[in-house]
Amino acid sequence: MKIARERLCAAALLALVALVPGAASANLVEKIVVVVNGAPHTFSDFRKFARDNLRQDVRLDEITAGRVPQEWLEEFITNELIQAEVRGTGIRVRDADIDSYIEAVRKQNKLSVAQFDALVQRQGKDMQQYRQEVRAQIERDELIRRNVRQRIHITIQDAQRYYNANPHLYRTDLKMHLRHLMLSADENASTDQQQAVRERIDALRGQALEGADFAALARTHSQGAGASDGGDIGWVETKSLPDSLAKAAATLRKGEISPPVRTSLGFHLVKAEDRRGGERLGFEAVSEQVRDELYNKTLQERFAKWLKTDLRKKHRVEVKLTEYDFEAEEAGRGTVGSLMATSDGPAREKGFWDYVNPLTYIYDEEPIPDPSGISDRKRVKLFGIPLFTTEAGDDEDVPLSEPIEAAAPPAGGSATTP
Repeated sequence: MKIARERLCAAALLALVALVPGAASANLVEKIVVVVNGAPHTFSDFRKFARDNLRQDVRLDEITAGRVPQEWLEEFITNELIQAEVRGTGIRVRDADIDSYIEAVRKQNKLSVAQFDALVQRQGKDMQQYRQEVRAQIERDELIRRNVRQRIHITIQDAQRYYNANPHLYRTDLKMHLRHLMLSADENASTDQQQAVRERIDALRGQALEGADFAALARTHSQGAGASDGGDIGWVETKSLPDSLAKAAATLRKGEISPPVRTSLGFHLVKAEDRRGGERLGFEAVSEQVRDELYNKTLQERFAKWLKTDLRKKHRVEVKLTEYDFEAEEAGRGTVGSLMATSDGPAREKGFWDYVNPLTYIYDEEPIPDPSGISDRKRVKLFGIPLFTTEAGDDEDVPLSEPIEAAAPPAGGSATTP
Protein backbone atom coordinates (compact mmCIF):
# COMPACT_ATOMS: atom_id res chain seq x y z
CA MET A 1 0.00 0.00 0.00
CA LYS A 2 2.88 2.35 0.81
CA ILE A 3 4.40 1.83 -2.63
CA ALA A 4 1.02 2.36 -4.29
CA ARG A 5 0.51 5.63 -2.36
CA GLU A 6 3.97 6.85 -3.33
CA ARG A 7 3.34 6.10 -6.98
CA LEU A 8 -0.06 7.78 -6.79
CA CYS A 9 1.49 10.89 -5.24
CA ALA A 10 4.17 10.96 -7.92
CA ALA A 11 1.58 10.61 -10.64
CA ALA A 12 -0.53 13.37 -9.09
CA LEU A 13 2.52 15.65 -9.02
CA LEU A 14 3.12 14.98 -12.71
CA ALA A 15 -0.49 15.86 -13.46
CA LEU A 16 -0.15 19.14 -11.53
CA VAL A 17 2.89 20.17 -13.56
CA ALA A 18 0.65 20.55 -16.59
CA LEU A 19 -1.37 23.19 -14.67
CA VAL A 20 1.60 25.36 -13.80
CA PRO A 21 1.62 28.64 -15.83
CA GLY A 22 3.96 28.29 -18.77
CA ALA A 23 3.94 24.52 -18.64
CA ALA A 24 1.10 24.25 -21.13
CA SER A 25 3.34 25.34 -23.95
CA ALA A 26 6.01 22.74 -23.09
CA ASN A 27 5.97 19.27 -24.55
CA LEU A 28 4.10 16.74 -22.44
CA VAL A 29 6.71 14.23 -21.30
CA GLU A 30 4.74 12.01 -18.92
CA LYS A 31 1.25 10.64 -18.56
CA ILE A 32 -0.63 7.96 -16.65
CA VAL A 33 -1.57 5.37 -19.26
CA VAL A 34 -3.28 2.76 -17.08
CA VAL A 35 -4.30 2.14 -13.46
CA VAL A 36 -4.13 -1.52 -12.37
CA ASN A 37 -5.78 -2.39 -9.06
CA GLY A 38 -5.47 1.23 -7.98
CA ALA A 39 -1.77 1.55 -8.88
CA PRO A 40 -1.00 4.06 -11.67
CA HIS A 41 1.44 3.17 -14.43
CA THR A 42 2.98 5.94 -16.48
CA PHE A 43 4.14 6.20 -20.04
CA SER A 44 7.73 5.74 -18.81
CA ASP A 45 6.74 2.36 -17.35
CA PHE A 46 5.19 1.33 -20.64
CA ARG A 47 8.12 2.58 -22.71
CA LYS A 48 10.59 0.59 -20.60
CA PHE A 49 8.46 -2.54 -20.96
CA ALA A 50 8.23 -2.05 -24.74
CA ARG A 51 11.99 -1.63 -25.03
CA ASP A 52 12.90 -4.57 -22.79
CA ASN A 53 10.28 -7.09 -23.89
CA LEU A 54 9.01 -6.07 -27.33
CA ARG A 55 12.20 -4.47 -28.68
CA GLN A 56 10.12 -1.46 -29.65
CA ASP A 57 10.67 2.25 -29.03
CA VAL A 58 7.56 4.38 -28.64
CA ARG A 59 6.87 8.08 -28.15
CA LEU A 60 4.24 9.65 -25.94
CA ASP A 61 2.59 11.46 -28.84
CA GLU A 62 2.19 8.12 -30.65
CA ILE A 63 0.32 6.43 -27.84
CA THR A 64 -1.88 9.43 -27.04
CA ALA A 65 -2.85 9.57 -30.73
CA GLY A 66 -3.66 5.84 -30.78
CA ARG A 67 -0.87 4.96 -33.21
CA VAL A 68 0.73 2.34 -30.93
CA PRO A 69 -0.70 -1.15 -31.61
CA GLN A 70 -3.35 -2.21 -29.10
CA GLU A 71 -1.48 -5.51 -28.63
CA TRP A 72 1.56 -3.76 -27.14
CA LEU A 73 -0.52 -2.06 -24.46
CA GLU A 74 -2.39 -5.30 -23.77
CA GLU A 75 0.89 -7.15 -23.26
CA PHE A 76 2.06 -4.47 -20.83
CA ILE A 77 -1.16 -4.64 -18.81
CA THR A 78 -1.25 -8.44 -18.83
CA ASN A 79 2.33 -8.51 -17.59
CA GLU A 80 1.28 -6.35 -14.64
CA LEU A 81 -1.67 -8.65 -13.91
CA ILE A 82 0.56 -11.73 -13.97
CA GLN A 83 2.98 -10.07 -11.56
CA ALA A 84 0.05 -9.26 -9.27
CA GLU A 85 -1.09 -12.89 -9.43
CA VAL A 86 2.40 -14.16 -8.60
CA ARG A 87 2.54 -11.89 -5.56
CA GLY A 88 -0.98 -12.83 -4.49
CA THR A 89 -0.43 -16.58 -4.70
CA GLY A 90 2.81 -16.45 -2.74
CA ILE A 91 4.96 -18.15 -5.38
CA ARG A 92 8.62 -17.88 -4.40
CA VAL A 93 11.73 -18.95 -6.28
CA ARG A 94 14.96 -19.52 -4.37
CA ASP A 95 18.30 -18.15 -5.55
CA ALA A 96 19.50 -21.76 -5.61
CA ASP A 97 16.78 -22.58 -8.20
CA ILE A 98 18.00 -19.74 -10.42
CA ASP A 99 21.62 -20.88 -9.99
CA SER A 100 20.64 -24.40 -11.10
CA TYR A 101 18.76 -23.06 -14.10
CA ILE A 102 21.62 -20.83 -15.28
CA GLU A 103 24.20 -23.56 -14.73
CA ALA A 104 22.15 -26.02 -16.79
CA VAL A 105 21.71 -23.52 -19.64
CA ARG A 106 25.43 -22.72 -19.59
CA LYS A 107 26.46 -26.39 -19.71
CA GLN A 108 23.90 -27.27 -22.36
CA ASN A 109 25.45 -24.62 -24.62
CA LYS A 110 29.01 -25.65 -23.64
CA LEU A 111 29.93 -22.17 -22.45
CA SER A 112 32.41 -21.20 -19.78
CA VAL A 113 31.28 -18.82 -17.04
CA ALA A 114 33.15 -15.98 -18.74
CA GLN A 115 31.61 -16.79 -22.14
CA PHE A 116 28.12 -16.95 -20.66
CA ASP A 117 28.58 -13.60 -18.91
CA ALA A 118 29.82 -12.07 -22.16
CA LEU A 119 26.78 -13.43 -24.02
CA VAL A 120 24.42 -11.85 -21.48
CA GLN A 121 26.25 -8.53 -21.78
CA ARG A 122 25.99 -8.59 -25.57
CA GLN A 123 22.23 -8.64 -25.09
CA GLY A 124 22.52 -5.36 -23.22
CA LYS A 125 21.95 -6.86 -19.76
CA ASP A 126 23.97 -7.56 -16.66
CA MET A 127 23.77 -10.80 -14.72
CA GLN A 128 21.44 -9.31 -12.12
CA GLN A 129 18.92 -8.37 -14.82
CA TYR A 130 19.20 -11.81 -16.37
CA ARG A 131 18.59 -13.49 -13.03
CA GLN A 132 15.49 -11.35 -12.54
CA GLU A 133 14.18 -12.47 -15.93
CA VAL A 134 14.80 -16.12 -15.07
CA ARG A 135 13.02 -15.69 -11.74
CA ALA A 136 10.01 -14.08 -13.43
CA GLN A 137 9.84 -16.82 -16.05
CA ILE A 138 9.86 -19.61 -13.48
CA GLU A 139 7.22 -17.81 -11.41
CA ARG A 140 4.99 -17.43 -14.45
CA ASP A 141 5.26 -21.06 -15.41
CA GLU A 142 4.29 -22.13 -11.89
CA LEU A 143 1.34 -19.73 -12.06
CA ILE A 144 0.26 -21.24 -15.38
CA ARG A 145 0.63 -24.74 -13.96
CA ARG A 146 -1.73 -23.92 -11.11
CA ASN A 147 -4.35 -22.12 -13.18
CA VAL A 148 -4.26 -24.03 -16.45
CA ARG A 149 -2.18 -27.19 -16.65
CA GLN A 150 -3.45 -28.94 -13.55
CA ARG A 151 -7.04 -28.48 -14.70
CA ILE A 152 -6.57 -30.49 -17.87
CA HIS A 153 -7.13 -34.22 -18.00
CA ILE A 154 -7.50 -35.98 -21.34
CA THR A 155 -9.33 -39.30 -21.07
CA ILE A 156 -9.10 -42.07 -23.63
CA GLN A 157 -12.75 -41.33 -24.50
CA ASP A 158 -11.85 -37.67 -25.22
CA ALA A 159 -9.04 -38.83 -27.51
CA GLN A 160 -11.35 -41.27 -29.31
CA ARG A 161 -13.91 -38.51 -29.99
CA TYR A 162 -11.19 -36.18 -31.29
CA TYR A 163 -9.84 -38.97 -33.53
CA ASN A 164 -13.32 -39.62 -34.92
CA ALA A 165 -13.89 -35.90 -35.57
CA ASN A 166 -10.63 -35.54 -37.50
CA PRO A 167 -10.37 -38.50 -39.91
CA HIS A 168 -7.94 -36.63 -42.20
CA LEU A 169 -5.29 -36.13 -39.52
CA TYR A 170 -4.19 -39.68 -38.75
CA ARG A 171 -3.17 -41.34 -41.99
CA THR A 172 -0.02 -42.79 -43.53
CA ASP A 173 1.88 -40.36 -45.77
CA LEU A 174 0.15 -40.04 -49.11
CA LYS A 175 2.35 -40.15 -52.23
CA MET A 176 0.91 -39.55 -55.67
CA HIS A 177 2.14 -39.74 -59.25
CA LEU A 178 0.73 -36.53 -60.74
CA ARG A 179 0.40 -34.71 -64.01
CA HIS A 180 -0.19 -30.99 -63.93
CA LEU A 181 -1.51 -28.35 -66.30
CA MET A 182 -1.40 -24.65 -65.43
CA LEU A 183 -2.56 -21.47 -67.13
CA SER A 184 -0.99 -18.31 -65.73
CA ALA A 185 -3.28 -15.64 -64.28
CA ASP A 186 -1.98 -12.67 -62.32
CA GLU A 187 -3.91 -12.05 -59.11
CA ASN A 188 -3.94 -8.35 -59.95
CA ALA A 189 -5.39 -8.91 -63.41
CA SER A 190 -8.86 -7.58 -64.15
CA THR A 191 -11.90 -9.70 -63.46
CA ASP A 192 -12.52 -10.13 -67.19
CA GLN A 193 -8.95 -11.30 -67.77
CA GLN A 194 -9.14 -13.85 -64.95
CA GLN A 195 -12.52 -15.05 -66.15
CA ALA A 196 -11.11 -15.62 -69.64
CA VAL A 197 -8.34 -17.83 -68.23
CA ARG A 198 -10.87 -19.72 -66.11
CA GLU A 199 -13.01 -20.42 -69.18
CA ARG A 200 -9.96 -21.71 -71.10
CA ILE A 201 -8.98 -24.16 -68.36
CA ASP A 202 -12.58 -25.30 -67.96
CA ALA A 203 -12.59 -26.08 -71.68
CA LEU A 204 -9.33 -28.03 -71.43
CA ARG A 205 -10.68 -30.06 -68.53
CA GLY A 206 -13.79 -30.80 -70.54
CA GLN A 207 -11.65 -32.12 -73.40
CA ALA A 208 -9.70 -34.36 -71.00
CA LEU A 209 -12.90 -35.74 -69.46
CA GLU A 210 -14.21 -36.52 -72.94
CA GLY A 211 -11.13 -38.63 -73.69
CA ALA A 212 -8.41 -36.24 -74.90
CA ASP A 213 -4.90 -37.20 -73.78
CA PHE A 214 -4.05 -35.10 -70.69
CA ALA A 215 -0.31 -35.31 -71.39
CA ALA A 216 -0.80 -33.94 -74.92
CA LEU A 217 -2.96 -31.10 -73.61
CA ALA A 218 -0.30 -30.24 -71.05
CA ARG A 219 2.48 -30.19 -73.69
CA THR A 220 0.46 -27.86 -75.87
CA HIS A 221 -1.14 -25.53 -73.36
CA SER A 222 0.51 -25.71 -69.91
CA GLN A 223 2.60 -22.83 -68.63
CA GLY A 224 3.64 -24.69 -65.50
CA ALA A 225 6.20 -27.23 -64.30
CA GLY A 226 6.86 -30.29 -66.45
CA ALA A 227 4.98 -28.98 -69.48
CA SER A 228 7.50 -30.46 -71.95
CA ASP A 229 7.06 -33.84 -70.25
CA GLY A 230 3.30 -33.77 -70.62
CA GLY A 231 2.91 -32.17 -67.17
CA ASP A 232 4.50 -35.18 -65.47
CA ILE A 233 5.88 -34.11 -62.07
CA GLY A 234 6.52 -37.66 -60.86
CA TRP A 235 5.85 -39.11 -57.42
CA VAL A 236 5.36 -36.43 -54.76
CA GLU A 237 4.15 -36.33 -51.18
CA THR A 238 0.96 -34.33 -51.13
CA LYS A 239 2.08 -32.51 -47.98
CA SER A 240 4.91 -30.96 -50.02
CA LEU A 241 2.42 -29.27 -52.39
CA PRO A 242 0.74 -25.89 -51.82
CA ASP A 243 -2.27 -26.41 -49.56
CA SER A 244 -4.93 -25.87 -52.22
CA LEU A 245 -3.28 -28.30 -54.63
CA ALA A 246 -2.61 -30.83 -51.88
CA LYS A 247 -6.26 -30.84 -50.84
CA ALA A 248 -7.42 -31.23 -54.44
CA ALA A 249 -4.95 -34.04 -55.19
CA ALA A 250 -5.69 -35.99 -52.02
CA THR A 251 -9.32 -36.49 -53.05
CA LEU A 252 -8.47 -37.98 -56.46
CA ARG A 253 -8.61 -41.68 -57.29
CA LYS A 254 -6.29 -43.16 -59.91
CA GLY A 255 -7.05 -41.62 -63.32
CA GLU A 256 -9.21 -38.75 -62.01
CA ILE A 257 -8.71 -35.06 -62.87
CA SER A 258 -9.31 -32.29 -60.36
CA PRO A 259 -11.57 -29.29 -60.93
CA PRO A 260 -9.62 -26.06 -61.62
CA VAL A 261 -7.64 -24.90 -58.59
CA ARG A 262 -6.71 -21.22 -58.12
CA THR A 263 -3.32 -20.27 -56.69
CA SER A 264 -1.28 -17.07 -56.79
CA LEU A 265 0.27 -18.31 -60.06
CA GLY A 266 -2.91 -19.10 -61.96
CA PHE A 267 -5.40 -21.91 -62.56
CA HIS A 268 -4.32 -25.56 -62.28
CA LEU A 269 -5.57 -29.01 -63.25
CA VAL A 270 -4.09 -32.06 -61.52
CA LYS A 271 -4.42 -35.64 -62.75
CA ALA A 272 -3.70 -38.64 -60.51
CA GLU A 273 -1.72 -41.23 -62.46
CA ASP A 274 -1.33 -43.37 -59.34
CA ARG A 275 -1.34 -43.13 -55.55
CA ARG A 276 0.24 -44.91 -52.57
CA GLY A 277 -0.46 -44.58 -48.86
CA GLY A 278 -3.01 -42.28 -47.32
CA GLU A 279 -4.71 -45.08 -45.39
CA ARG A 280 -6.22 -44.17 -42.08
CA LEU A 281 -4.29 -45.39 -39.06
CA GLY A 282 -6.20 -47.31 -36.41
CA PHE A 283 -6.91 -45.50 -33.17
CA GLU A 284 -4.85 -47.95 -31.14
CA ALA A 285 -1.75 -47.11 -33.21
CA VAL A 286 -2.03 -43.34 -32.68
CA SER A 287 -3.87 -43.03 -29.36
CA GLU A 288 -0.91 -41.49 -27.52
CA GLN A 289 -0.27 -39.05 -30.37
CA VAL A 290 -3.94 -38.08 -30.36
CA ARG A 291 -3.93 -37.50 -26.60
CA ASP A 292 -0.78 -35.38 -26.83
CA GLU A 293 -2.18 -33.26 -29.65
CA LEU A 294 -5.52 -32.84 -27.92
CA TYR A 295 -3.77 -31.93 -24.68
CA ASN A 296 -1.69 -29.24 -26.41
CA LYS A 297 -4.71 -27.85 -28.25
CA THR A 298 -6.73 -27.75 -25.06
CA LEU A 299 -3.83 -26.18 -23.20
CA GLN A 300 -3.65 -23.38 -25.76
CA GLU A 301 -7.39 -22.72 -25.56
CA ARG A 302 -7.57 -22.77 -21.78
CA PHE A 303 -4.46 -20.64 -21.47
CA ALA A 304 -5.96 -18.08 -23.86
CA LYS A 305 -9.21 -18.11 -21.85
CA TRP A 306 -7.37 -17.69 -18.55
CA LEU A 307 -5.27 -14.87 -20.00
CA LYS A 308 -7.97 -12.91 -21.78
CA THR A 309 -11.04 -13.72 -19.70
CA ASP A 310 -10.41 -15.03 -16.17
CA LEU A 311 -7.36 -12.89 -15.41
CA ARG A 312 -8.96 -9.71 -16.72
CA LYS A 313 -12.19 -10.23 -14.79
CA LYS A 314 -10.29 -10.77 -11.56
CA HIS A 315 -8.49 -7.41 -11.59
CA ARG A 316 -9.55 -3.79 -11.95
CA VAL A 317 -7.99 -2.07 -14.95
CA GLU A 318 -8.62 1.52 -16.03
CA VAL A 319 -7.03 2.60 -19.30
CA LYS A 320 -6.44 6.36 -19.31
CA LEU A 321 -6.14 6.61 -23.09
CA THR A 322 -9.30 7.31 -25.06
CA GLU A 323 -8.03 5.37 -28.09
CA TYR A 324 -7.68 2.06 -26.21
CA ASP A 325 -9.67 -0.28 -24.00
CA PHE A 326 -8.94 -3.47 -22.09
CA GLU A 327 -12.00 -5.60 -21.53
CA ALA A 328 -12.40 -9.26 -20.65
CA GLU A 329 -13.26 -11.33 -23.70
CA GLU A 330 -15.95 -13.96 -23.71
CA ALA A 331 -14.24 -17.27 -24.39
CA GLY A 332 -15.46 -19.39 -27.28
CA ARG A 333 -16.48 -22.99 -26.79
CA GLY A 334 -13.54 -24.42 -28.73
CA THR A 335 -12.15 -27.93 -28.48
CA VAL A 336 -12.72 -28.05 -24.73
CA GLY A 337 -16.48 -27.98 -25.06
CA SER A 338 -17.12 -29.68 -28.37
CA LEU A 339 -14.09 -31.64 -29.63
CA MET A 340 -14.96 -30.32 -33.07
CA ALA A 341 -12.77 -30.93 -36.11
CA THR A 342 -9.79 -28.68 -36.59
CA SER A 343 -9.76 -26.00 -39.26
CA ASP A 344 -7.16 -23.79 -40.87
CA GLY A 345 -7.82 -20.24 -39.70
CA PRO A 346 -6.24 -16.94 -40.75
CA ALA A 347 -2.71 -16.16 -39.64
CA ARG A 348 -2.59 -14.67 -36.16
CA GLU A 349 -0.56 -11.60 -35.28
CA LYS A 350 1.99 -12.06 -32.56
CA GLY A 351 0.65 -11.21 -29.17
CA PHE A 352 1.14 -11.95 -25.52
CA TRP A 353 0.68 -15.66 -26.23
CA ASP A 354 4.09 -15.56 -27.91
CA TYR A 355 5.55 -13.59 -25.03
CA VAL A 356 4.56 -15.97 -22.24
CA ASN A 357 3.60 -19.13 -24.13
CA PRO A 358 3.53 -22.10 -21.72
CA LEU A 359 4.15 -24.49 -24.60
CA THR A 360 7.59 -23.00 -25.23
CA TYR A 361 8.83 -24.50 -21.99
CA ILE A 362 10.04 -28.06 -21.69
CA TYR A 363 7.82 -28.88 -18.74
CA ASP A 364 7.52 -32.17 -16.94
CA GLU A 365 6.54 -33.72 -13.62
CA GLU A 366 8.01 -36.88 -12.12
CA PRO A 367 6.79 -38.79 -9.05
CA ILE A 368 9.08 -38.70 -6.03
CA PRO A 369 9.66 -42.29 -4.82
CA ASP A 370 8.14 -43.05 -1.45
CA PRO A 371 8.83 -46.49 0.10
CA SER A 372 5.64 -46.26 2.13
CA GLY A 373 3.55 -45.82 -0.97
CA ILE A 374 1.51 -43.10 0.74
CA SER A 375 3.00 -39.86 -0.61
CA ASP A 376 1.90 -38.50 -3.98
CA ARG A 377 4.52 -35.77 -4.22
CA LYS A 378 5.86 -34.79 -7.63
CA ARG A 379 8.89 -32.83 -8.77
CA VAL A 380 8.19 -30.06 -11.30
CA LYS A 381 10.91 -29.65 -13.92
CA LEU A 382 11.46 -26.85 -16.41
CA PHE A 383 13.91 -27.49 -19.24
CA GLY A 384 14.79 -30.69 -17.35
CA ILE A 385 15.86 -28.69 -14.30
CA PRO A 386 14.19 -29.78 -11.01
CA LEU A 387 12.58 -26.82 -9.28
CA PHE A 388 9.38 -27.20 -7.26
CA THR A 389 7.77 -30.13 -5.57
CA THR A 390 4.00 -30.42 -5.34
CA GLU A 391 2.15 -32.01 -2.46
CA ALA A 392 -0.62 -34.57 -2.79
CA GLY A 393 -3.87 -32.92 -3.83
CA ASP A 394 -2.23 -30.08 -5.75
CA ASP A 395 -3.26 -31.52 -9.11
CA GLU A 396 -6.93 -31.85 -9.90
CA ASP A 397 -8.08 -33.58 -13.06
CA VAL A 398 -11.02 -31.98 -14.82
CA PRO A 399 -12.61 -33.94 -17.69
CA LEU A 400 -12.90 -32.07 -20.99
CA SER A 401 -16.66 -32.44 -20.87
CA GLU A 402 -16.76 -30.25 -17.77
CA PRO A 403 -16.46 -26.50 -18.44
CA ILE A 404 -13.44 -24.86 -16.87
CA GLU A 405 -15.71 -22.52 -14.91
CA ALA A 406 -17.00 -25.46 -12.93
CA ALA A 407 -13.54 -26.57 -11.85
CA ALA A 408 -12.59 -26.09 -8.23
CA PRO A 409 -9.61 -23.81 -7.54
CA PRO A 410 -6.25 -25.47 -6.95
CA ALA A 411 -6.15 -27.14 -3.57
CA GLY A 412 -4.39 -25.17 -0.87
CA GLY A 413 -0.69 -26.01 -1.02
CA SER A 414 1.74 -23.43 -2.31
CA ALA A 415 4.82 -24.28 -4.31
CA THR A 416 7.77 -25.45 -2.33
CA THR A 417 11.36 -25.87 -3.32
CA PRO A 418 13.33 -29.11 -3.38
